[in-house]
Amino acid sequence: MHLLRIITSNLGLKILALFFAVFLWLVAVLDRNYEVRVKVPIVLGDQRPEARVITDVDARTAVVTISGKGKELLRLRPQRLEFRPVVPEGRFGSRQIKLNVSDLNLPGNLTVRAVEPEMIEVRLGPAASREVKVTVPTKGQPGGGMMVSELRVNTPVRVTGTAGDIEQITEIYTETLDLSSVRSNEVRRLAVRMPQAGVMCTPETVEVEIQLEKEGARILLGLPVRVVAPPTCEVRVEPAEAQVAIAGPADRIDSIEPSDITVQIKISSLSPGQYRLGADVVLPEKFRLVKIEPLLFDVTVR
Repeated sequence: MHLLRIITSNLGLKILALFFAVFLWLVAVLDRNYEVRVKVPIVLGDQRPEARVITDVDARTAVVTISGKGKELLRLRPQRLEFRPVVPEGRFGSRQIKLNVSDLNLPGNLTVRAVEPEMIEVRLGPAASREVKVTVPTKGQPGGGMMVSELRVNTPVRVTGTAGDIEQITEIYTETLDLSSVRSNEVRRLAVRMPQAGVMCTPETVEVEIQLEKEGARILLGLPVRVVAPPTCEVRVEPAEAQVAIAGPADRIDSIEPSDITVQIKISSLSPGQYRLGADVVLPEKFRLVKIEPLLFDVTVR
C-alpha cells in the first residue's frame, strides 16, 4: 500500500514529466544525422525516339545513399524519387550516361553521399515502326435498357521499337472502359497501355466512339445439351435440356431460334465416374448470356 501511494501521489505531475522527457528525447533523436539507402528507378528518355530505340540498359535502378537530420529524412518520399537521364544525340551502339542527382529534387538540407552505379550503359539500335490494331476492353453494361452496338477506335496507333519486338505485337489495348457510366452515344479519349518495356506507342491516347442501341431480353426453354467428348467415351447428362435467358439487340431478339444457340459440355481428360459440371453457351454475335438453368449438370462418364 505504501508503494502504491508513492506511485500514485502527484500522478498528474509525473505524467507531465514523462511526456516532457519523451518530447526531449524525440527532439534529440530527430536532430541527429543519419544515412539511409534508397533504391531509385531509372527512367530513360531519348531525343530521337522515332529513329532509334534503346535495346538494352545495364541497370534499371540505382542505390542512393542520402544523409541528413532525422527531421529532414522524415520529409523524404522515396516512391517519388527517380532518375530521368536523356540519351544524347549520336550513332547506334553503346553510350555511357551519368546519373544526375538533381533529378531527385531532394528536400533542403539532405545530401547525396553516393550513387551506385554512377554511370549506366545504354545500347541503341535502329527503330522499326508499324500500325497495329487497337482493342478496347470493357466492364459493366449501359443502363436504361441500352447496349453497345459498336465501339469504334477513330485514332490509328503506331508502335515503335526493335524489329524483333514489333514483329511480336499484333494488337494493343486501351485502359478499361466502364460501360455503366455510358448513357448515350458519345466519344471518349482513352489511354493506350504500353505493350512492353522498350516499345513506344504513338499517340498515347485514342478517340473511341461509342454507339448504343435498345436491348431486349428473352428466355428459351428446352435447349438440348450437347456433349463434346472423345468417341471412346460414353457420357450421360442429366437433365438433357437447359433453359437460358439471353439479352441482345431488341430488333433481333425475337428472330433468334433455338438452333442459333449451342449449349455444350466438354469432356476431355475425365476418367470414368460421376461429375457435376457447368455448360458453355455459344450465342450469336452481340448477344450475351444472362442466366442458365441448371447451373450444374449431373454427368456420368463410362
